[in-house]
Amino acid sequence: MASADTITMDLNDQSTIATGGDSLPTPLSLKAILSPSSVLNVLVIWLSYRVLLALYNISPFHPLYKFPGPKIAAATFLYEAWYDWILEGQYTNRIREMHRVYGPIIRISPHEIHVSTPSFADEVYPSSSSLRIRDKSQHQLNTGGAGPVSVTGFSTVSHELHRLKRAPLSKFFSRSQMLLLEGEVTDHSRRVINKLLRIGTSTTENKVQDVKEAFNCFTADVIAQYCFGESLGFVDQENGWEPNFATWTSSFMRAAYGMRNNTLMRKSASALPFLARKNLLGEDVRKVMEVMEVLVPDFLRKALGNEAKDGKGGIFADIMRSMSDNGKKKLTDEEMYWLSGEGFNFLLAGTETTAAILTTITFWLLAKPQVYDRLMTDLNTLSPETIKWTDLEQKPYMWAVVHEALRMMPGVSHRSARVARTEDLVFKDRKNGDKEWVIPRGTPVGMTSMIQHWDEELFPQPDDFLPERWLVTEKDGDGKMMVKPDYKLQKNLLAFGKAGHGRACIGESLAYCEVYIMAALMAFHVIPRARLVDTTRENFDYDHDMIVPQTKFGSISCKIAIQ
Repeated sequence: MASADTITMDLNDQSTIATGGDSLPTPLSLKAILSPSSVLNVLVIWLSYRVLLALYNISPFHPLYKFPGPKIAAATFLYEAWYDWILEGQYTNRIREMHRVYGPIIRISPHEIHVSTPSFADEVYPSSSSLRIRDKSQHQLNTGGAGPVSVTGFSTVSHELHRLKRAPLSKFFSRSQMLLLEGEVTDHSRRVINKLLRIGTSTTENKVQDVKEAFNCFTADVIAQYCFGESLGFVDQENGWEPNFATWTSSFMRAAYGMRNNTLMRKSASALPFLARKNLLGEDVRKVMEVMEVLVPDFLRKALGNEAKDGKGGIFADIMRSMSDNGKKKLTDEEMYWLSGEGFNFLLAGTETTAAILTTITFWLLAKPQVYDRLMTDLNTLSPETIKWTDLEQKPYMWAVVHEALRMMPGVSHRSARVARTEDLVFKDRKNGDKEWVIPRGTPVGMTSMIQHWDEELFPQPDDFLPERWLVTEKDGDGKMMVKPDYKLQKNLLAFGKAGHGRACIGESLAYCEVYIMAALMAFHVIPRARLVDTTRENFDYDHDMIVPQTKFGSISCKIAIQ
């Protein structure tokens, strides 16, 4: 009988066991796998693959090979990453330069086409009634696409799935629903006006105020009140206008392009959220994940509590109640995760964008007194005490002021690509003998508001604030000449996405309600008593992109003193 010593093997022995002439290799150790030579081999293979892929991207075998543009942009996404991530939001400016050199249709990445001709917007963003399918580009959805936001309707690639996710929410943001909300919007607006005047005339507080901060408080409180049944209390805080929701949104904006261009950062934030919470992915990512995964779920729980207590839990309480079959079942973790993402999206989209539009209107009414005088002439039949959104919309010059502000300060400034999954798109270059470019189906095609809104054929002198460009003179039924809004020109705006497109901003009607009411009340009560302080058009001129327009100083601002 063999002893134990004869059948025991030393695991560190490098010999093999002979069995029928075959041998079993010793498993590789972790040390061997991570040896410098092994790591170097993997790196060489990976780099070889990336080089071969880049060569394919610029070769005649690629379906986008014939489209004009810099070869380096066609070869690799690193070109875009350099401008947007490393240089912080400069790719829009680079795309504008590329159009000047290469023409109205260009290839801006290995997979994406960009068009600068405004009339092509109807092809890229067809109306929802046309039933033409448009998916989103996954590359663009990677912008901030971590955590609960990644599962929302906004972050959904599929056209059909997006419609399913949007359906439970869209009914709450219809124009008819916003007309019912108008009273709350007016109430919040008046409180902001009163606070601006109180601080501005106080001898104990700093009289100079940045109205952008006031509008950030206003828009955040309105959207939170509507969504969760309780405002965030920013307007009513005693010490001025800070903090406000922009404290959180600025972190999201700064992290967005890093998320888009850094797969490891994006995946780590989603799969290993503790890395974000421990600040191992950067302070901005940590703040964003905290809002999405802590603050917004708290808002949702409070909304349910308020609904049970007094029936005022906001629209998310209604949604959660319907999803739980009126409380008969508990919402799953996945459902709460989705709702947290949607809640964050509403707070994000419903705050910064509208505040920026209101700030732009305020600046130009103060910077161009002739615009303010004509606006007040237009509003002279209205009483500020009984002001109504629908009445303001009927005033042509008021309408023109709002739309000129939307042109110069659209809600979103970075490009928005769509994918025609079921059809090729045909672009005709009218500046080059109607040359046809066939864009293969499945190709992301983007347009950019900050390029389209500065098209000099549509908008002469685009750097000037000219509300008159939005007005036309026509004869009425009695043959009298009447000044009316130019609704045809309005179709060229991309401020909330293309009007009528199935993926246009869901909160467009709410934004219009807020802008009309607040802008009118500012014109009646604040502008006559205010003056600009340390604010010029440089505080509004577009310099770079962080999803929303940024100046060379950062976010736009408008400081005023009130007498």
